[in-house]
Amino acid sequence: MGLFNFVKEAGEKLWDAVNGGDDQNKKLQDHINKLGLPDSDKVDVKVNGDTVTVSGDGLSQELKEKILIAAGNVAGITKVEDKVTTSDSATESELYTVKKGDTLSAIAKQVYGNANEYNKIFEANKPMLSHPDKIYPGQVLRIPK
Repeated sequence: MGLFNFVKEAGEKLWDAVNGGDDQNKKLQDHINKLGLPDSDKVDVKVNGDTVTVSGDGLSQELKEKILIAAGNVAGITKVEDKVTTSDSATESELYTVKKGDTLSAIAKQVYGNANEYNKIFEANKPMLSHPDKIYPGQVLRIPK
């Protein structure tokens, strides 16, 4: 549990301005559910200004991380507060914020020492990533150990 930072201007645009409220809570929950992540309906999201609080119980560490990242990679969101408990004791992944000029291969080379490990990062971020070449500056990615 904790607080994760994101780039405010980066991400999918779900609304014109972030101000919280039931409408934005629902839009963000729908956005997460549309990703097709199993058990994403077990979390509750609350938007308050530029901060999202995600709560829920019984998720895997991987699913929890994917949901937190999906919530944070929305334009206007700068912080995601994690109040999700997990059902396993898996190791937390590192988070990486994409910089201008980054590729998954370059990130893999930096993190793993081997550019050919890019697919590990791509697979860890599905379904938020639809293609290994479609990343953007400011996007936060899961980097599995």
